[in-house]
Amino acid sequence: MTTAFWIQTGGSLVAVLVVAWLVGRIGLGADPRIADAEHAIRLAEEAEAGFGGVEVARDRAGFAAIVRNAEGRMMLVRAHGNFFAARPVDASVIGRLDKDFLTLTMAERTFGAVTLHLGKEAGMWASRMREIARA
Repeated sequence: MTTAFWIQTGGSLVAVLVVAWLVGRIGLGADPRIADAEHAIRLAEEAEAGFGGVEVARDRAGFAAIVRNAEGRMMLVRAHGNFFAARPVDASVIGRLDKDFLTLTMAERTFGAVTLHLGKEAGMWASRMREIARA
């Protein structure tokens, strides 16, 4: 093997290590999760100033949460890439209950459907969805 081969191999290895370090440094490939109720409320507040969340149903894996304020309005917060996105839950949102899971399909197709594993609370939050649909 020639010297040029070793230089090229070493240069390639250094380049790969530099790219891997940069990816980690800027947070690409991170796995964002909603840590707890306070985190979910803070994310809803960032999406809509003055929202004032008082109750949270957080997915067991932490990928999404429904935040309700004192007025009964709800906001869905979900992981979106390395960040979070939030949308208000209104009558246009379709909710489907399946045992311990609540699936919300937003009218905005690009936001997509979100399935939350809420355990025994899923039924309660599904009934709140029906109340919104009637309002």
